[in-house]
Amino acid sequence: MNILITGHSGFLGGHTAKYFMDKGHIVYGASRATSPDCPHHQYNVDITDYDTMSRLVSEKCIDVIVHLAGKPIVADCDADPFNAFKVNGIGTASLLEAGRYAKVKKIVVVETDKVYGFQEVVPTTEDAIFNPGSPYEMSKVLAAELCDFYRMHYKMDVVSVRPVNLFGPGDYSFTRIVPAAMRCISAGKGIPVQEHAINIHRNFLYIKDAAAMLYLLATEKTKHGVYNLSTNEAISIMDFSKRVSSILGAVEPEIVKKPGTYPEIPYQSIDGTRFIEEFGFTFTSFEEAIKETYREYCEKFNIPVLGR
Repeated sequence: MNILITGHSGFLGGHTAKYFMDKGHIVYGASRATSPDCPHHQYNVDITDYDTMSRLVSEKCIDVIVHLAGKPIVADCDADPFNAFKVNGIGTASLLEAGRYAKVKKIVVVETDKVYGFQEVVPTTEDAIFNPGSPYEMSKVLAAELCDFYRMHYKMDVVSVRPVNLFGPGDYSFTRIVPAAMRCISAGKGIPVQEHAINIHRNFLYIKDAAAMLYLLATEKTKHGVYNLSTNEAISIMDFSKRVSSILGAVEPEIVKKPGTYPEIPYQSIDGTRFIEEFGFTFTSFEEAIKETYREYCEKFNIPVLGR
């Protein structure tokens, strides 16, 4: 099959593109950033440019679109909400319409668990009502509503995917907990835990598992239009940091001040049972995932790996 992956040069995009290529598919990447050593076809495209996106989808006879491109950093969206709404909202509309015009077989749109916002009932299922509390969350709700509309009005095979926080090899966005942890541990320092986040609870998902899950949703017949991707294990940021430190034989985490004022949900946990049961999916062990993430980080920056 011919697969178009938007945001192919990003963290999840890179792993997803590799997974599809390893399975023998022809991959086309669309992103605002291109790489000189990219192993597949790539195009420098603004996803909000519908005319260009539509031509690309039609000319390359795309069978499946996996839409990952967007603005993913909460603080960036809080500082510039208009562009968050434009890229995450209109950018998704551009891909959906390009897919409709070219009659693609399936479109998989990666949203986020943050569309649910604060929920009194947790773990949160796919049927929960959206409750956005920040520009980032609202921008992703726009994308989710558009997917719902195209599914219902045009009867298109659009699958909305809501993954929890992703971690793994290749993520160097140091505003996120795991890349920050890898950098600090490799320097002999404790993982920085923001003081407000000590009791904040989140789900975490290994990036290679996420890529495998997206592949199944893109290539297999699905029973539903929306899937949460989660291991069903919520953990506090402090406990998560202590667990990572223990696995890697590092010093205890350090409490630091929060750099911004953007709001965060105190306890967020989503229910990934729908996907797990439908596909009989088994996750990579957390210890193996953390060790592989750390090994890759040390290799990338030519740092000796800790003894454990």
